[in-house]
Amino acid sequence: MRPLYIDGSPGCRVVLDEPALRVVVPDKADQLFPLSRISRVVCKGVVEWSMSALLACADVGIILLFLEKNGEVRARWLGRGNARQSLTQRMVDLLARADGGQRYENWYLSMEKLAARSFARRMGLVEWREVSINELRQRLALSLSDEGSYRATVLQGLLHSELLNWLPECGFCSDDEALLTGDLDLASDLSKLLLWDFYPSLLAADEPDTTSALAAMAMLVQHREDRFYLLFRSTISKLHQFLLAVS
Repeated sequence: MRPLYIDGSPGCRVVLDEPALRVVVPDKADQLFPLSRISRVVCKGVVEWSMSALLACADVGIILLFLEKNGEVRARWLGRGNARQSLTQRMVDLLARADGGQRYENWYLSMEKLAARSFARRMGLVEWREVSINELRQRLALSLSDEGSYRATVLQGLLHSELLNWLPECGFCSDDEALLTGDLDLASDLSKLLLWDFYPSLLAADEPDTTSALAAMAMLVQHREDRFYLLFRSTISKLHQFLLAVS
């Protein structure tokens, strides 16, 4: 199965043409995408969906992620999930504790420091062990053009969509409301952590390009998918160890 990326525009809509999704774009030939071959759908910009198409995706467990025009995550549509599993329950139990939110935040900050230091080391910074995350962010803001910053936002949205697809495989149920509250958005948090590993590629390619941001970033994710997945599993392993330690 493959992800379906839709770069929306006025008049773009998705309807159900069972057993497939039909993507309709004015002045272009319609495209059919069998539901059985879609792992998830990422929409950016203006895309209208029919209710039958939304429900068909939900019935077969296809996750939809909607991005703003600037690449930020706007909404999610989650398909049917499986029964709650151990990691979900451990995370819910942690968040139910009075100090649970602070403990999770401390873990996240420690992981962020590791990710940022790895980025600084790969970029050849002599002071990579001491440089602060805030300073690295300031350097990135100065080094990336407006287009580069925009593509970083789009890329984070694509990583987010991939993580929504992978987390249930590791024991985190995507339809558990306790993991989708304002207190915790695990897919969003992990996408911010793993984005650090993509920054060198963004900096190296930060120059005028006629390829759309969505298409270019989708190609980058596909090209680095093996490394991305290894980093994801390593991060989940560390999170699992943390949850075991605090339970």
